[in-house]
Amino acid sequence: MSVAPDEEVVRAICSDKWDGQRLSPSLFKGRDISLGCLSIASLSDHWDVFRRFVEKPPERKLELIGQIKVGKLQVLGKSHSEAPIELTVEPDPLEGFPSHAVIPQTITRGLANRIVNALTVHQPASR
Repeated sequence: MSVAPDEEVVRAICSDKWDGQRLSPSLFKGRDISLGCLSIASLSDHWDVFRRFVEKPPERKLELIGQIKVGKLQVLGKSHSEAPIELTVEPDPLEGFPSHAVIPQTITRGLANRIVNALTVHQPASR
């Protein structure tokens, strides 16, 4: 069963996708984009989970977390003028990462740009 449109999801933003000023569209380009569901784990819990599962120091450090509502992802996909697509977020729990989910559809660079621009971006509470 897909994650509901009113749920919020988060994406780890590491140093390879963030130059200190701009997010790379490659953050959402491709298929099986990995996310975390805020209905299962809090934003603060995701900082720890993403550090364990995504960070690969020293070249890949967790810098930010992007947040978006599933319904917003779906609207962006359906309204994408180049190639409208029905996006879903599917639960994909992993051991130690029960909130894990994926977007199984293939996202183009153009749509990825629109998603990146729609994110609410969170910085870590402390460095």
